Amino acid sequence: MMCTLLTTGDGVPGRIAPVLIQFFGATADEVDVCDAWDLDSRNWDASVSCEYTPLSGDLSWSLAISTAEDTPHLSEEGLALTVARSLGVIVVSSSEYPDISWIDRAATPAGEVGYISTTETEGDPPRWTVEISEIRIPAFPHAEVRHIPEIIKPLQLPTPLTDACIPKEHPQRGICYPLVNWERLTVRMATDWPPSSWYPASMYVEDLELRDQIADVIAQLPPEDRQPVGEALEKVDQAYRELTLDDGGENLTKAADMPIADRAWYWYRHPFNPPWDDAGR
Repeated sequence: MMCTLLTTGDGVPGRIAPVLIQFFGATADEVDVCDAWDLDSRNWDASVSCEYTPLSGDLSWSLAISTAEDTPHLSEEGLALTVARSLGVIVVSSSEYPDISWIDRAATPAGEVGYISTTETEGDPPRWTVEISEIRIPAFPHAEVRHIPEIIKPLQLPTPLTDACIPKEHPQRGICYPLVNWERLTVRMATDWPPSSWYPASMYVEDLELRDQIADVIAQLPPEDRQPVGEALEKVDQAYRELTLDDGGENLTKAADMPIADRAWYWYRHPFNPPWDDAGR
């Protein structure tokens, strides 16, 4: 494992060793906690290494943790939660979005985990600011508390029905994106709207607009692909019916602030426990 955890709190470097010993099942001699710039005092034979540097702003410490190859592989999120609970601090770890560098995850001593938006300003020490947090964290009183829609679409969700007829390497895969997106919508519903159990009505409308395009997409496919894609669409449509209710479009009309008239059947249905209204969940 190699990861960097950022934390709040005083004296974290002096308190972190017992947590690492317990988490990795190591002995005291196998864990080395050292100032990142102090090369002379290092235990180079340690199986668990933690190099710390001070920060300023909303975060106090950077902990660069690495383990030997034969150390049991444990998750970064699990380590972040363990440190947060054990030391009573907020622990920030990397998210599953490497292409969105400003999105991280924050773990609290109570075991909550939420996405946050951070900025780093150069300095000595560097200054970190939490701009947005999906959950209210008292340690970040100036952070805007709201959902972060930018993390929704980049999350890759499985599309087994589409993959079975138009695999990812298929030359027609690109043109079939509306079907890929339609199946992803049903997967989102079935798995409680990852990653944050929330989905804006505007994105839902975009999904329905892409569903409107699928008939034209199928018409553009080579004859040998039309039937299997059409059969996949029927299965995804059935999944959508099973995950939604027909209310004549009333819920979506209010949520998206738009009239719904003379639309296809799927426009008049909404998900069980609509994900765009926290009060309704």
